[in-house]
Amino acid sequence: MNIGRKPKIVVLGMMTKMPVAGVVWQTVQYLVGFERLGCEVYYVEEHARTPSMFMETEQCDGSARAATFIDQVMRRFDLAGRWAFHALHDDGRYFGMSDTQLRELFASADFIINLHGGTIPLAEHYATGRLVYLETDPVQLQIELHDCLKETIDFVAPHCAFFTFGENLGSPDCGLPVSERFHFRPTRQPVILDFWPVADAPAEVFTSVGNWEQHWRQVQFRGETYTWSKHFEFLKFIDLPSRTSQPMELALASCSDATRELLESHGWVVRQAMDFSMDIDEYRGYVAGSRGEFTAAKDQNVRLRSGWFSDRSATYLASGRPVITQETGFSNVLPTGCGLYGFSTMEDVLNVIETINSNYEENRRAAREIARDYFNYDVVLGRLLDELGVTRPLGRAQLFPSRMIIEPISRRPIRIPEATTSAVLGQPIPAFEPLAELAGPRVSVIVVTYNQLVFTRMCLESVLAASIGHDLELIVVDNASTEATASYLRRLAERNPQVRPLFNSANSGFAAATNQGLAAATGDLLVLLNNDTIVAPGWLEGIAAHLQDLETGILGAVTNRIGNEAEIFTSYRTFGECAAFAVERAREHRGETVEIPRPAMFFLALRRDALEGIGPLDEQFEMGLFEDDDYAMRARAAGYRVVCAEDIFIHHFGEASFGELAPEGDYARLFKANRARFEAKWGVSWAPPQMRPDLAYRQLPAQIAELVRVHLPPDATVLVVSKGDTDLLQIGTRGGQHFPQLDDGTYTGYHPADSREAIQQLEKLRQQGAQYLLFPSTALWWLEHYTQFRQHLESHYELILREENTCVIFELHGARHVDVGATPNRLARCVL
Repeated sequence: MNIGRKPKIVVLGMMTKMPVAGVVWQTVQYLVGFERLGCEVYYVEEHARTPSMFMETEQCDGSARAATFIDQVMRRFDLAGRWAFHALHDDGRYFGMSDTQLRELFASADFIINLHGGTIPLAEHYATGRLVYLETDPVQLQIELHDCLKETIDFVAPHCAFFTFGENLGSPDCGLPVSERFHFRPTRQPVILDFWPVADAPAEVFTSVGNWEQHWRQVQFRGETYTWSKHFEFLKFIDLPSRTSQPMELALASCSDATRELLESHGWVVRQAMDFSMDIDEYRGYVAGSRGEFTAAKDQNVRLRSGWFSDRSATYLASGRPVITQETGFSNVLPTGCGLYGFSTMEDVLNVIETINSNYEENRRAAREIARDYFNYDVVLGRLLDELGVTRPLGRAQLFPSRMIIEPISRRPIRIPEATTSAVLGQPIPAFEPLAELAGPRVSVIVVTYNQLVFTRMCLESVLAASIGHDLELIVVDNASTEATASYLRRLAERNPQVRPLFNSANSGFAAATNQGLAAATGDLLVLLNNDTIVAPGWLEGIAAHLQDLETGILGAVTNRIGNEAEIFTSYRTFGECAAFAVERAREHRGETVEIPRPAMFFLALRRDALEGIGPLDEQFEMGLFEDDDYAMRARAAGYRVVCAEDIFIHHFGEASFGELAPEGDYARLFKANRARFEAKWGVSWAPPQMRPDLAYRQLPAQIAELVRVHLPPDATVLVVSKGDTDLLQIGTRGGQHFPQLDDGTYTGYHPADSREAIQQLEKLRQQGAQYLLFPSTALWWLEHYTQFRQHLESHYELILREENTCVIFELHGARHVDVGATPNRLARCVL
């Protein structure tokens, strides 16, 4: 697949007509969604609607206030400078982009999306034949077209394509007429899942947000009147709170005192929606804090079964909140029965409430999955762009399936699901042609490979996709991989001129191969990247921004797995969720750095002048390990700062190559040898890196200490399984001891090669007086990975404490047999 320039998409919207959170979120998810799919996105308002909500008096400059509002929204979502407000309702002033810039934008746009159909087409909108109608409220337009209303036909005709939220249009059970002239294709609201994180503790109340009475837009069709105001449908279910113990709340933007009294007299909790609807974060918090949504639909959509589905309900689903909504025919296209339910009668609602509350967690999970599978931006907008025939850059969502699991199923050696391996290796090798105009300084990314083709592909192809538009040079130094990897690298280079493979006839080790790549690099900025990583869009912009600080010598990044201060808590499982997490992390921590003792070389960036000041990697560290510790020491000795970028997130599988050494014990041998070399070179005693604990982890040592105080003697000798974290040893009067440990009691710096080594270490320490073995919750994976070690513990020692979220403790003196697998609290399977 050949990749050209970024397609340019203009969205015509009307956020300033109704600057409430629901409208803003609906619009923003289109803008950000198109952007994440590799498009260049612009937002324009030319709807001629007076921004009355910004005008406290007639003398207020509503246009200027509306423009300020748009600017703030666009800046919030990293789209600064790509907007325009044309005050057609007033004096015709332009804000954001000028008249000339706007006309040039319309002329060069691949497509102009008339969102909501809320903008009357102007000549400059449809001059190129690329104006697209995207309808979010069906029914009225379809009936007016059926009635051949000239004004409506003239309004619709300039558009080249038509999309509607009426997804049931054309189905046998849909009562809406189908236009022979204008072909409407189904679509729905896109959601950005990472904008709607799933809160752990929902309230007990089902909620919804909206207006009560809106007495307009009634339509006549075939002798019947169809209403638009939702209150007609809500009144049919006004007795619901008296029929169930489930609390129900309506947050209403327009509600008279009489309406409030009516609803409250029937048991409804009524809240003023404007208390939180003017702030997008408070609105999002309201949705996330709900137990779920109960809502009615408009009579027009219910009786005519248009298939319409609420954009607000889509965000409830994304937040992991089950939705109960009046049936409009949407169940013909969306899955119902868990997480999402349609209803027609009061009995339907009562049964659904009981069903949800009897298995709430399953319904939360299903709601999120429906949002992921049916509403996620790559699903909705990817299909829309495909139907428009848009050729776009090969973005992350197209690289590999967004729902592809990247969570390992085991470690040392690392293994990922077979379906993931098949998806990666079955993907055609892509071609990313450099754009004609390239941004930023030249960047040389150096990746050392040694087999592990599936990880290598995810790494290299994510680099290429996330670096479109940049002056990139991707140097791959292959350390004598098998033919499968070598052949792939040759084909990748044939299709991508920015890829430069260097093939070694023997494995020269990480440091030597990296130096080989550095010597060949021509970039102003240099990036060392492990081949078991995945990068996200925007990563090069972050690197370039941070390295403008000439005091910074080497730059690290945060990641999901590395074993030092750069490791942060993550909860994603899929390729798409990882990308979304990285983008949101960049937005939240833009420009932030922290000093770090030694950034591990899964990712390291530096300027060319810093390389000249620090020098190449020290090749005495054999295949790898400790070269990163050494490089950080040398950087500081040269007078540079060593920092970690909080806004650059790199997914790291971890030990995809070194993990293969663990079963034979080679990892431990290499670790000991290189540690000795490092300590001899610098005259220091090496200490293991510290973790950046999350809140739960910060609380863990105190929780463990309390359990030890209650259940063990105060002077007990306790071995604590850890990665060298001394906070976990603060237990009892004697304190805990590291397991595993060196002869001097310090942490070894690595895990046992196999169960045999773990057993030998345990028995040695037991004979020296160790009385208990404690596994913190973070180390329970040992009991899955070291199978024979677990069997040894179960056969010879007693399990005296199991607190699933805190720790597991075995008593080592005595030899009682305990069949852990037969107890109700069986040791949990845990792979970290």
